Amino acid sequence: MTVQSAIQELDQYAKMNVRHSIDQYAKHGTLHSIAAKAFDPSSEELWQKPWVPWDFDIGEPYEHPVYQAFSEEQKLAWNHLQWGLEYTVVGQGERQIITLNNYAVRRFKHVLPSVVDLENRESYEEVDHLEAFQIGLDALYQRYLPDLKSELWSISASGFRSERLNRVTRHLAGRVADRLLGTNFPTFFFLVRGLKTHNYKPFENAIASFDEAPHWVRQVSHLHRLDESRHMATALNIAKFGQEILGQTSWESKRLFKLAVHSAWPKHRMAETRLRYWNTALYRGRIFSNISTEDKDALFAHLTERTHQNLLQLHPRQVHLTRQANKRIVEEAALSPELKSIFVEVLRNDPIHRNLVDAVSL
Repeated sequence: MTVQSAIQELDQYAKMNVRHSIDQYAKHGTLHSIAAKAFDPSSEELWQKPWVPWDFDIGEPYEHPVYQAFSEEQKLAWNHLQWGLEYTVVGQGERQIITLNNYAVRRFKHVLPSVVDLENRESYEEVDHLEAFQIGLDALYQRYLPDLKSELWSISASGFRSERLNRVTRHLAGRVADRLLGTNFPTFFFLVRGLKTHNYKPFENAIASFDEAPHWVRQVSHLHRLDESRHMATALNIAKFGQEILGQTSWESKRLFKLAVHSAWPKHRMAETRLRYWNTALYRGRIFSNISTEDKDALFAHLTERTHQNLLQLHPRQVHLTRQANKRIVEEAALSPELKSIFVEVLRNDPIHRNLVDAVSL
């Protein structure tokens, strides 16, 4: 493909996606306006129905006798808190994206400004998403965990464990990555963004079509997945065409690139993200205050064992969509063969992350 044809294709894609986003928001409103309907704390239906399918929790609490002895209200609370876990993980990623989007496309400013416009629009959507998720979390806090507030947010799946550190270093990370990775940075960033979005897409599809859930809760997931479908396509297209348009970087550091991959997928972070969340909810949530410490310890030990065990393979809901979408974006990404091999090798050397690229052929 020539540079001019790559520019034309990416330009058409970027302008089309901005139009689709504007049309969607004109038709349905903002996501946080939908969330305000979905998570009205006074709604009895909201608290009497599950919000997510019951198989989402890879810690498999349902098999443990302590969970089996929960009241129906506690079982529903666990299900609702699972929604909170999923969307705080997604939200932490979107907090990173809001800032890093701008650095990842700054090199397009004079070459292809429509790409910069697209990322400005996508960052606007991410801010809207975070406001929507917070409405749902506020309802959870008020109902089940009135003493916790923001403490229930999961730790970030990438970068630092501390949200305070991530907040103060995002701009620095963007500038450093742009300087050190050069024109590889947009390709790398959108490749990572794509893989992480593919991970959650099957779960969100399941929530959006989960008939047992309240209508507006499903609608939050449905509209969010429409945005994320566009973001998946954006990641694929910029990872594929970015370097063709921007040109090859003058040098490549394998060590720096490997470090960047490790930063995107820190060792043990996936398990830690989930277990720290459930530890906070179980031990400090008022809804579980009548459960003895001994029983909580037994249930949490079970969650820990099953979480580590089940992270060694993709969730059944991820097997088709995640594997195939990851295969495509990695194989089509415009990294040099050496850097692409490093990217795949780093993930395959980790027993938890290797499943993300098990379908990739290089």
